[in-house]
Amino acid sequence: MAASTTTRQVLDQFLFKYHTAIDAGEYQPFVWPHRALGPYLLIFYLLLPPSPSPVVHYARYPLFALIIYLSATSIRDCRSPAVTVAYGIGLLNAWTILWSATLIIFNDGRRDYKRIERQERPDEAPNVQGLIENVQGDTSALDGSTTEGLKLLHPVGELPETEPQPSIADSLAPKFETPEIFAAQEPIPSDSQEIYTWQPFPNDFLHRLDFVLDLVTNFRGLRWTHQGPGTFPPPQYIRETLTNPETPPSLHPNKYPSYRTLFTSNLQSFILCSLMLDTLKYVTSLDPYFLAQGQDTPSPFPLAHTTRLALSLLFTFACLLNIFLLAPLVLACTLGPRILGPHASTWLYPPFYGPLSSIAEKGLAGLWGGWWHQLFRYAFEAAGDFVGGKLLRLPKKSIPGSMARVIVAFLGSSCLHACAAYTAIGNTQPMKRSFVFFALQPVGIIGQRALSIYLTQKGYREAIPPWMRKTGNVLVVLLWCRVTGPIVADDFAACGVWLHEPLPVSLIRGLRGEGWWRWGGQWVRWYSGDRWWRSGLVFLGG
Repeated sequence: MAASTTTRQVLDQFLFKYHTAIDAGEYQPFVWPHRALGPYLLIFYLLLPPSPSPVVHYARYPLFALIIYLSATSIRDCRSPAVTVAYGIGLLNAWTILWSATLIIFNDGRRDYKRIERQERPDEAPNVQGLIENVQGDTSALDGSTTEGLKLLHPVGELPETEPQPSIADSLAPKFETPEIFAAQEPIPSDSQEIYTWQPFPNDFLHRLDFVLDLVTNFRGLRWTHQGPGTFPPPQYIRETLTNPETPPSLHPNKYPSYRTLFTSNLQSFILCSLMLDTLKYVTSLDPYFLAQGQDTPSPFPLAHTTRLALSLLFTFACLLNIFLLAPLVLACTLGPRILGPHASTWLYPPFYGPLSSIAEKGLAGLWGGWWHQLFRYAFEAAGDFVGGKLLRLPKKSIPGSMARVIVAFLGSSCLHACAAYTAIGNTQPMKRSFVFFALQPVGIIGQRALSIYLTQKGYREAIPPWMRKTGNVLVVLLWCRVTGPIVADDFAACGVWLHEPLPVSLIRGLRGEGWWRWGGQWVRWYSGDRWWRSGLVFLGG
C-alpha cells in the first residue's frame, strides 16, 4: 500500500479496495438482516414453548449446524468499507457461533438456566418458609401463568388481585411511587408480601420473551445462575427472601447503592475517557503505523515499538470502556426502571474492568481473569468445561483439567479475533498475528503458575516478601506483554481500526483549527439484492 499522510486518504484507499472486490465478485456487502440470521434463529428456538418432546430437544443440533453455516459464509463472503463494521463482521459472526454453542450445545438453554425474579406471597401463606416449600413442591407456581406466579424482578410493580393471568404489561404496573431516578437510594420494596426465587424457563409467552432476550443478550449472566465473578450480588432485601440461593462466589460489593452514585461515577469516567480518546486519536494520527501503513514505517516517537504498543493498549482500553460506560448511563440512568423495569437495577451494572491490583496479586492470570473485561468469560469457560469435562473427562480442579480449560478458553478468543481480522479490509495476517497472540497467553499463564508451584514446593515462595512477589508479578506481565503484545497490535493497526472516529466532537482538533465535528457521510443505505430476502440495510460507518 502506498504511503498515505492523512486518515482520509487511507480510508479512500480502503473504499477503493472494497468497491474493486465487490465489482469483481470476490465479496458481497454485509446486508442486514439477510446476513445476520444466526442470532434470530437462536432466539426463535429458545422461544418455543416448554415441551418434553425429544424432537424439540434434539432440534438444537441441526439448528446449531445451520447457525455455523450462516455465520461462516458471512465471514467468508461479506465485507464493509467501514473499518469498524468490517472488523465487526468477523467478530460478531464468530461470537454468534460460540454463544449459540454455549446456550444450546454446551448447555441446554431451555432447561439449565434460571433468573432471579419476584414472586407474590399468597395471603394464606403463614410464613416465608411455607411458601418456599410450596414453590419447591409445585412447579406450576414458577411458570408465571397464575396470579401467584412469578413476575419480573423490578423496583416497581404489583399484580392486581382481580387479574387472572398476568402479562408483562401487568407486571410493570406501579406498586408504589417510583422515586426520582437520582434518589438517594435505589427503591426497596416495602410490601412484605413478596419473596424472590430462581425462575426457570417460563410458560407464558410474554414472560418467556423477556426471559429469552435477557438470556441471549446478558453475556455476563447478571442475576442469572451463571453470573460470573467480579460482579455485584443481589441487594440485601432480595437475598433475605431468595429461595434456594445460588449466588456465585467472588462477587464484589455494590459500589452503586443509588442511581445518583451510578450516574455520577460513570459520567465522570465517561468524560475522562472521552478526553483520553480525543488525545489518543490526535497523537496516533501523527504516526503512519496507526494509519495502517505497516510496522516498518518511521515513527515520530522515541522508542517506537514500545510507544506504539503502549498507545495501542491505551487506545483499545479507552475505546472499549467508552462503549461499556454507555450501558449504565443510557439504560439504567436515562431509560430507568419506569421503562426497563428490573433491567435498570443498579446492581446489574458493575464495572467491566476489574482492579489493577489483580495483576500484582496474580500476574498474567490476574491480567486476563481479574483486570481485563470479562464480557466473553462465561462463553470461554463453558467451552473449556465442555471440552475438558464432558469430552476429555478431566476433573476441573486437577492440573490437566485446569490446563485444558485455560487452553480451550484462549483458543476461543483466538478464533474470535482471527475472524475479526480476516474480514477487515486492511492487509492483515489473522492466523499469524491475532490467533497466535491469544493462543500464546495460556503458555504464559501456565508457565508462571508452574514456577509459583515449584517455588512453593521448595519453600522459597514464603521466604519472599509479599511486596517483592507483587513486584515480580507486575514485571512478568510487563515483560510478557512487551514480547507478545506487538503480535496483535500490528494486526489491529493493519485492520485499520484506529482510523475510525470514536467521538463526534474533537476538542483538540477543534482548537487546532481542524474542525470540531468529526462524524459525517452516509452511515447506512438500502441495498437491493437479486432476491427480496437478499435486500436490506448496508452499514457504511461515518
